[in-house]
Amino acid sequence: MSYKVPAFVLVLASSAASIAAIAATPAETQKARHEHYEELGEAMKSIRDQSKTDSPDWAAMLKSADVVLAGSKDQIQWFPKGSGPEAGKTRALPEIWTKPADFAAAMKMFEERAPALGAAVKAKDLEALDKAFKALGGSCKNCHDSFRGPE
Repeated sequence: MSYKVPAFVLVLASSAASIAAIAATPAETQKARHEHYEELGEAMKSIRDQSKTDSPDWAAMLKSADVVLAGSKDQIQWFPKGSGPEAGKTRALPEIWTKPADFAAAMKMFEERAPALGAAVKAKDLEALDKAFKALGGSCKNCHDSFRGPE
């Protein structure tokens, strides 16, 4: 059985890779990284908001779940050496680079939990969606608590 990846996911993935690739300076890398996480946050918010309505827009949630899934892949590209606090204002803590195994584990947790969100949306199962959303949100909190500074 083959799975056809929606075109907008391919565009998102190639755009993300392109943004990271064209970020010539550490400041540009920080900006691209910020935009990447803003996009992930907006997708998560969309899913949360739709799931709390009386009549969820499952198609909109599926698009957002696809954004989350695509954005969960290969996140290390958003944190190249030299793009931390030494490069300018960022909430990315130095521990990202001083504790790379811990950071990789936190990112892996997010990547491993993201598919359950999409599966729950595809099944139109609000109970499973709530469980998957909480688990995925927990992985976000886990990383933010250790690797993201205050505003």
